[in-house]
Amino acid sequence: MVGPGFADWQWFLRIVERGSLSAAARDLGQTPAALSLALKRLETQLGARLFQRSTRRLTLTPEGEIWYRSAHAAQDALASGLDELAAQRGELSGPLRLSVPSDFGRQYVLDWVEEFVARHPGVVPMLTLRDRVDDLVAESLDLALRYGPPRETGLIATPLVADNRRVAVASPDYWARHPLPAHPQELLGHACLAFALRDAVHVSWRFNRDDEATTVSMRPSRYANDGAVVSEWARRGCGVAYKSRLDVAGDLAAGRLVAALSDWQGEPAPLYLVRSGGRLLSPRVRAFWDFCLGKAAGLSRGDSP
Repeated sequence: MVGPGFADWQWFLRIVERGSLSAAARDLGQTPAALSLALKRLETQLGARLFQRSTRRLTLTPEGEIWYRSAHAAQDALASGLDELAAQRGELSGPLRLSVPSDFGRQYVLDWVEEFVARHPGVVPMLTLRDRVDDLVAESLDLALRYGPPRETGLIATPLVADNRRVAVASPDYWARHPLPAHPQELLGHACLAFALRDAVHVSWRFNRDDEATTVSMRPSRYANDGAVVSEWARRGCGVAYKSRLDVAGDLAAGRLVAALSDWQGEPAPLYLVRSGGRLLSPRVRAFWDFCLGKAAGLSRGDSP
């Protein structure tokens, strides 16, 4: 029997990861009809039905699960082999797929990527800036930076900055027009700039001091699903934001934002570097992983971007 063509099983992997022919076709620059034909050809060559088809989603059959594991391992082995050959030549090359929070990505990771690519011109960064939690496998991501430890199984995570916390901030102009709060509950008299994720608006702001803890249930005057927008509103004097200190370190240092409640601590917001535990770690991904760990030392010291 002639083995399956390389493109066919590569496309099969993308269909599995995206869950539909149409989504996989968009990623690959193909038509759904072309992928459907490739899938039928692959099933004929393997002598097995790989998917249960429904109107909304494709689900792997038991035979499809077996082939997925084999094809995924083969893909990782081929990619690793190519990377190892490049590494032997003293080169790192290929795509580097990253997902990072919007505000943190703009303030830090853009510069990190530029520095890394200057050292390794063959690496092609593919950077996604957004605040929702991406599925590393489905999105074919190499690495992600996230606030808070991952809840999914099968991921490997290491804290980049473990002692980061949230802080209530506003512009000097805003504080000139409104009194600085002495207690977190006094924030209720202020305009709240809130962050929303998947229709859940983050308006429960937690603080503690010594043995006292309190939660303020804010009423948002405006909210956005992009952390960078919330920071911009704060800089424009629109109200008070409850931000990761990492995200506003540069603004605080430059005086564009001023923190309130300095004798209180906001809730923890540790920053994690995350990757899938089910994939071989290529030299370029390992190199960027180690590069990020090195950069984290500066973040822990409180360096500004």
